[in-house]
Amino acid sequence: MEAFYSAPVLGFSVYAILWLFLICSFLGVVVETVFFLVQEGVLESTLGLLYLPFRPMYGIGGVACILLLHGFLKLPILILLFGILICSVVEYIASLVMEKLFHTVTWDYSDKVLNLHGRICLQYSCGWGLLALLVVCVLDRFLLDFVDAFEGEGGQIVLTALMVLVLLSAVITAAALTRIRRRVASLEALKTGEAGTAFDTRWNRLIDRLAPDLLMINTFPRTSLMIEFMELTGTQRAWIRVPKYAGLLRAVGHG
Repeated sequence: MEAFYSAPVLGFSVYAILWLFLICSFLGVVVETVFFLVQEGVLESTLGLLYLPFRPMYGIGGVACILLLHGFLKLPILILLFGILICSVVEYIASLVMEKLFHTVTWDYSDKVLNLHGRICLQYSCGWGLLALLVVCVLDRFLLDFVDAFEGEGGQIVLTALMVLVLLSAVITAAALTRIRRRVASLEALKTGEAGTAFDTRWNRLIDRLAPDLLMINTFPRTSLMIEFMELTGTQRAWIRVPKYAGLLRAVGHG
């Protein structure tokens, strides 16, 4: 295990890369939560995985930017431009994978100026570039110091445990999304008078217990798959609206 973690990749150890992935994935949840609070005045789940406070797209994008742009610390404009490119590619691929595998649209920028297939747009790509600039030029040293502080056998044990949990959560999340997709197709068939398909297998019953409908709805409330499922079942998502707080933040921002 030590040999695996110490293996170098673009000047960083696998150990450091995996820790950076976890940290950036967690920071992605924070960024998304604050974004929706400021923009819409709502507190709701922005998780990318069931049960864990991680959004892997941010982890992949953050690691890619740190690995590929670390050598440009004295050229911030290049970090910004390449950050826009790297993060846009990650966002586009993530959207494409979710749509192809689970028939769901996680975000849609079709109403934004200069968008590409609704998956990426200039507005948010510039935002990702600024985030890349922040991560590489400001947070990079603190993140690496944090990782170094946990170096050793204890850090490897914790990292291994966390990565196992992430992989288990990813498997459960994928299985649960597949189950919801099949249920939506079955409910749509019943709605048109066709025979629905039953999926009463031991595996599906396990996924039902691990990821019940309300958990799925409240974890991924903005995906098109969950929105369709809510319309078909009449189930509502849970959220907290704080309009006064959101208005205050917007006022401070404009000021």
